[in-house]
Amino acid sequence: MKKQWIISVLLCGLAVLGQAQNFEDEFNAFLQQNEQVFNQFTDSINKQFAEAMEANMKAFSAEKPKVRDPKPKPVKVPVAPQPTPQTQPDPLPEVDPLRPNPLGKPELERPAMPDIVLPEPKNPSLSTPALDHINMIGFSLFGEFVQIIKEPFPDKLIGIAPKNVSDFWIQLSKCDYKEMVQACREAKEDAAFNDWAVYQMVLEFARMTYEGRYNEQAVMTVFLLNQLGMEAKVGFDDTHLFCLLAVDQQLYGVSYSDISSYRYYIFDTDPNYSSTKARPFRTYDMPFPGKTSGFDMHFRHPLKSASKEMPDNVIQVNKNMINLFKTYPQVDIDIYANAMPSEEFRASVNRVIKPHIENLTPYKAVSYLLNYVQYGFEYATDDEQFGYEKPFFCEESYYYPKNDCEDRSVLFSFLVRYLLKLDVVLIDYPGHIATAVHFPTEVTGASVMYNGKRYVICDPTYIGASIGKEMSDFKPEDRTVIPLK
Repeated sequence: MKKQWIISVLLCGLAVLGQAQNFEDEFNAFLQQNEQVFNQFTDSINKQFAEAMEANMKAFSAEKPKVRDPKPKPVKVPVAPQPTPQTQPDPLPEVDPLRPNPLGKPELERPAMPDIVLPEPKNPSLSTPALDHINMIGFSLFGEFVQIIKEPFPDKLIGIAPKNVSDFWIQLSKCDYKEMVQACREAKEDAAFNDWAVYQMVLEFARMTYEGRYNEQAVMTVFLLNQLGMEAKVGFDDTHLFCLLAVDQQLYGVSYSDISSYRYYIFDTDPNYSSTKARPFRTYDMPFPGKTSGFDMHFRHPLKSASKEMPDNVIQVNKNMINLFKTYPQVDIDIYANAMPSEEFRASVNRVIKPHIENLTPYKAVSYLLNYVQYGFEYATDDEQFGYEKPFFCEESYYYPKNDCEDRSVLFSFLVRYLLKLDVVLIDYPGHIATAVHFPTEVTGASVMYNGKRYVICDPTYIGASIGKEMSDFKPEDRTVIPLK
């Protein structure tokens, strides 16, 4: 489109001068020639890099994965002592109508990869275009439909030695991979894909190109990520190849190694291998030429809607986002709390919950929301529900049947900030997460000071605990404040 616009403007100008007769042909030839020069330059960079990769192989050791909080969470939900019987505020939204699970039965086992679902056509009057399975690769991922002409990519790796990978990389660089790179860039721009979603998209393309051939998948994934300006490496051990992703934030439950100025995390394309074990490996220590950056795990923009219109008394979630969150490695709790929920989720919160608090004082409104989160969800630790640690993004508490302390704190902090526009911080205790709210007026109870403001403890997991009540097991020195945006 940009090329056509430039051509049109230049042609109009030259027509006035009487020189437009052959200009378009000449200009197109110029563009074609320069594109060829650029492609040759890119191929040369990849060739030099592949040769340097082979020559700069070094031994490293992957460190054991970090654990965010080694102290286990309470197996049973803690209940605050009540001097007198406490009743829930009236009216309290009923839990069942709020969580009818409109998306079907949730998967409680750990998914190996996100669900692949048929795309919803942008124009409801049009059906999804049929794929020519001979000439096209097509898949739908997190609401974005990708359809790409099959290229004659190199058939297979002869071996997993550095020389084999270097030769395979050079062969990849000679193929027309730019269509896939452009599709990733468009998804990042148009569908609000963050860096992790782009990685999943590249990985899915590699899976479809080299089905069941995990070493080829690893090399192609790293190759395409590098062309996108994302820092990644191919890792080598004695049995297979894997991806090393440079991530800007701390990941938990994933083994890692510090190489040069980045921390690289191990992600295996082969499901038979675990990314959670410390192990020796080899890789090259130089970054990909040109400007590359580490993966940013923040989730700042919601994905496209994937939900049908639901009744007015239902909290809606976005299935595209649920599928993306299933793939997420564990990150720091503030990333979950600062993530932007989907448009349909926010709209349904306004529709279902806001009417109950819009005429209340800030204290009574916070009390209502605190009580709602305390009583509105069944409690279970991640280990009990999933068999591994999985903090929830906000919407996931309405998708899975149970949640724990950090999930409730993420949800409660969102509701208070979104509906009441009050400042909230997370309170990190050993084995527990709670919240604290800054009120516009004086409120009694346990509190913390942060940036000159007083935040009063509000614990959405401490059942029956009112504003300002803190679990007796904790002392002020146990508190660590986690600020939120």
